[in-house]
Amino acid sequence: MSDPPKRVKYSKGSDKTCQNCAKAKIRCIRPGTTGKCDRCDRLEKDCLYRGDGSPHSEGGRRDGKNRIEALEAKVDQLLARSETESLTEGSLVNAASASAPRKDIIDQGLLTIDAANALLSEYRSTLASYCPFVIIAPQVTAGQLRREKPFLLLAIITAALYDNMPLQRKLEREVKNAISESMIWGGPVTFEILQGILVHIAWCHYHSRPRRYSQYLHLAISIITDLQLDRSPKHRFWTTRVSFDGDDDDKQSVSWGREETRAVLQKRLYFPYLPYFESLGIDLATNPEYASDKYLLHLVRLQRISEKVTLCSIPNDPTPRETNSTIEHYYGELNAELASYQANLPFPLIENHILFTQFHAVKLYLCQITLFDPKEYTHNPHHDSACQIDALQMGLAESKTLLDFFINLPLRHDVAFNNAIWVQLGFAVTLASKLSVAAKDPFVQPHAVDLCQALDIRNVLGQCILRIQALITSDMDASGDRNVFYHFEKRLKRAQWWVESRALSGLNNDPLQYGSRLAEAADSSTVTASRHIDSSQPSADGSDPYLQWSGLFPDASIDDIFVDWVGQTMFSFNQRLG
Repeated sequence: MSDPPKRVKYSKGSDKTCQNCAKAKIRCIRPGTTGKCDRCDRLEKDCLYRGDGSPHSEGGRRDGKNRIEALEAKVDQLLARSETESLTEGSLVNAASASAPRKDIIDQGLLTIDAANALLSEYRSTLASYCPFVIIAPQVTAGQLRREKPFLLLAIITAALYDNMPLQRKLEREVKNAISESMIWGGPVTFEILQGILVHIAWCHYHSRPRRYSQYLHLAISIITDLQLDRSPKHRFWTTRVSFDGDDDDKQSVSWGREETRAVLQKRLYFPYLPYFESLGIDLATNPEYASDKYLLHLVRLQRISEKVTLCSIPNDPTPRETNSTIEHYYGELNAELASYQANLPFPLIENHILFTQFHAVKLYLCQITLFDPKEYTHNPHHDSACQIDALQMGLAESKTLLDFFINLPLRHDVAFNNAIWVQLGFAVTLASKLSVAAKDPFVQPHAVDLCQALDIRNVLGQCILRIQALITSDMDASGDRNVFYHFEKRLKRAQWWVESRALSGLNNDPLQYGSRLAEAADSSTVTASRHIDSSQPSADGSDPYLQWSGLFPDASIDDIFVDWVGQTMFSFNQRLG
């Protein structure tokens, strides 16, 4: 019995490959050196070899062969690399899945469980009153939180480490990693993440720079929206990407308790007022579980007034004002509403620092838009000097109240202040400085001299600097940055220099200089919030019955002083109230 013919394999680039196999780009296999190849025989096709086709020059065939071989070599190289990368990725995935879960700060040795319990206790006793939206029950331990809400525990410990800035900055990176893993890399987005973010942004002034307040805040808003916490139960629908426990299977079993109610009441100005929010506050105030629950209803009501003040500002109401709806009308109406709000509180306003500082900051903001609003009036081109005098007097009085509150606090009490309170204090310093300088206007001084003497802005700034200096340490983080109070001191000193330089310059004593100064301010590209009132120059003899308040315009230098303190220019301060 004869042996079967030996099959010969030719590569696609070989001259012995038939035209059909070459066109199909597959290997040509035939039983011998002659005859049809297996594929052509199976498909009953004519099997023509390259040598049988149209004749080509020897050089052309050689060039074609070289190009084909080069392309085949490149394909083989790419295939080999792809296989290697696939194997590498597979090994990394397997290694990651086989590795232990991410270590928390205690497993990493950054803190002991005893230290975590001490910091949790510090949060309850010192910080929690400035974040009544996330309350930890007194019986809950750090160990229990570590098991049930590890991210919330991390955020709380990070906030409570205000006396250890280098370690606080290290833990801040852990918070960023946890948020990234949960909200970007596909981890569970639960109600615990919302609570942790609310705690983290409450004391964001302690964060490393650049701070990510707005980004974190919008992440929190997205969770509230996905969980539909901003809706009353009858208006909710179950189309949500997130859940309270990481399991979306049983949506109907989810219920809203008081923890969820507190979280949504930190709505600031990003969710417009709804009666539903007030009903939540009433429920908490009627049956308070914790002492801070009774204040949330009044915070919601104050935020509603704040929204009304905001609607009077330039960005939100660009239309010309008619005679019956001028800023003077808004000023009187809103000022009366704020007075009624304070009179109807069932407790002294000073009893709650969040309400106290926000209330006076809202009044200062009302003063700001009353004096700085440059809108064109459709009927009366002048401003009501009586309204403006009242607004200036209110601004000076409210600045004194808020800054006296800060100066007379017990030493180091202010380390617990949340970011919103520091923003409001920074605004008070800014506006008090501008109003004190502007009150030197010879037309204004008779109406403001007593209030300016009572405020004594130069002395107030000096005392504020001394308080801040007591909080500065020599600690530095890994990037060499100092703690936040080091930067606060620098800004206060720049405000102090601004006031002193204008007091010595005497520019405000010459009304003839006002027109040119206002024109320079309006044309300056550095004035980001160019809000000044009518820039008409007062008459030289002082007989102008419509005081133009020439000193009350945002100066580039004073805006620059606090641009980093308040996070934005004064133009956007309304977004930060509350």
